Amino acid sequence: MNYRYNFDDNKRNKKKKILFIIIVFIFVIVFSAFFFKSSSNSVISKISGVITYPFDKMYEFVSSGINGIKGYFSNSKKLNDEKVTLQNEVNTLQMKLLESQKILDENSSLKQMLEIKKVYQHFNIKMGKIMYREHDNWTQTFKINIGTNDGVKVGKAVVHKDGLVGYVSSVEADTATVITILDPSSSVSVTISTVNEPAILKGDLNLKSQNKLSLDFIPLDANISISDMLYTSGLGSTYPASIPVGKIIEVMNNKNDMNRYAIVEPNVSIRTISEVGVIIE
Repeated sequence: MNYRYNFDDNKRNKKKKILFIIIVFIFVIVFSAFFFKSSSNSVISKISGVITYPFDKMYEFVSSGINGIKGYFSNSKKLNDEKVTLQNEVNTLQMKLLESQKILDENSSLKQMLEIKKVYQHFNIKMGKIMYREHDNWTQTFKINIGTNDGVKVGKAVVHKDGLVGYVSSVEADTATVITILDPSSSVSVTISTVNEPAILKGDLNLKSQNKLSLDFIPLDANISISDMLYTSGLGSTYPASIPVGKIIEVMNNKNDMNRYAIVEPNVSIRTISEVGVIIE
């Protein structure tokens, strides 16, 4: 049994030696092939080329794969860098756009104020901007950014370049609250232009949402019609005379009817304006 074991062991060792010699031989041949690949002898050069061909291709394949991976990560980083750069440019352009829009809005606001001042140049008028609006189911008011520090007082008329807006109902140092003519609590003594007749223009709860007003107390024999203009009469201490207020768009009931009234559209689109003037005196 020991003899058999030793025999097998020697056989395996012999195979290992042979395998080692073959590997060394192949290595020497391949190494020599690479060494003589650029030989001036064409035969030796061709033989060397044939031997090294598989290794050259393997090297090209591995090198190509490595370069591809490098290229992928390089392109990915480049794309991310470009994305960041583009996003920064977009952010910059958005900021410039917002700044430009702000300048345009400010210019438009100044233009509106100048137009209001021009229309009411014979009055001492203070310009203000609407800060926020309160128009619930019952009221129609807004707050402006001028107050007692600017000479604003309770009861003063508030106007726009197109006509009457309302009056100041309360005032603080730097702000004031305005009740518009759309508010159901509001009433304005007006003159009907075509017949020179007085009437009372009132805010109406049912018409407020439509930006409309109700003209009441129309003289029984007044021959009014659609498109007749209304102006403040000057009666009372709130509204100076001759400020445009609105026009008649519908006449309800007939002449000499005790219940006759008219629907009026204000000159000013009160829900959309941003700038107003307060007539100080």
